[in-house]
Amino acid sequence: MDLRRFITLKTVVEEGSFLRASQKLCCTQSTVTFHIQQLEQELSIQLFEKIGRRMCLTSEGKRLMPHIHDLTRVMASIRQTAQQDAQPSGDLRVATGETLLAYKMPQVLQRFKQRAPDVRLSLQSLNCYVIRDALLGDEVDLGVFYRVGNDDVLEMLSLGEQSLALVASPALQDVDFTQYNQHIPCSFIINEPQCIFRQRFESLLRKRQITLENTIELWSIESIKQCVSANLGVSFLPRFTVEKELHSGELIELPFSEKPELITALCAHHAGKVVSPAMRVFMECITESFAVHEKMPG
Repeated sequence: MDLRRFITLKTVVEEGSFLRASQKLCCTQSTVTFHIQQLEQELSIQLFEKIGRRMCLTSEGKRLMPHIHDLTRVMASIRQTAQQDAQPSGDLRVATGETLLAYKMPQVLQRFKQRAPDVRLSLQSLNCYVIRDALLGDEVDLGVFYRVGNDDVLEMLSLGEQSLALVASPALQDVDFTQYNQHIPCSFIINEPQCIFRQRFESLLRKRQITLENTIELWSIESIKQCVSANLGVSFLPRFTVEKELHSGELIELPFSEKPELITALCAHHAGKVVSPAMRVFMECITESFAVHEKMPG
């Protein structure tokens, strides 16, 4: 069987039409049609049927597609293995958590751009649980996020533990979160419900039977800090996101736990994925950048 025909089939499905597939593959539409017809003859099945004006996969074609995706991934892995010593190139898809993207990634991206200028980097900010699912579904190549559980199918590179801090404006310096069974008349300002440090804080509040006035959800960490500085409530954030404000006195840290509350940052990829040159260089850059941050004072 000609592997090009499987690539053509995958492209037709992804692009939604024979014409767009031919444009992406830089060939004529008749070539795409020929590849599909040859594949149908070799497999003795009908892959597409016309419904209205659209060409849709048949049930036999749909059953075939998971194997087509596996085949193209194997082909990509073989190509990457053969190019291990080559200058990194091609595409690299990276997903990262919002706090890591804003405060840790700029130095990583600067290093990576210098070492792999020919790589087309796609970077997106996602929730940690969504990143894990994207890695499992091969929707991204690398994830930089906080550990949300053990997973044997992910290859994880630890980037170190990050401490969490309960922060407030100086006007709330007398508020005591260490006492159990109380209602504190202030707001909790944080981002979406699946945020790992939000979940950690709310879990501890439940254990201590502490209730707050309400929760204000904001998507931007900078907006959260501005609201806390304006005495609109408290927040529970990775310490590295509020170091500057704590140092200047704009924010204060409230006592919360006898031991530091920690979360683990990591860089991960699917355990079955061959590490491409671009992935390897990116992981080197992020390891070096996090090591520099760990050595910095404060």
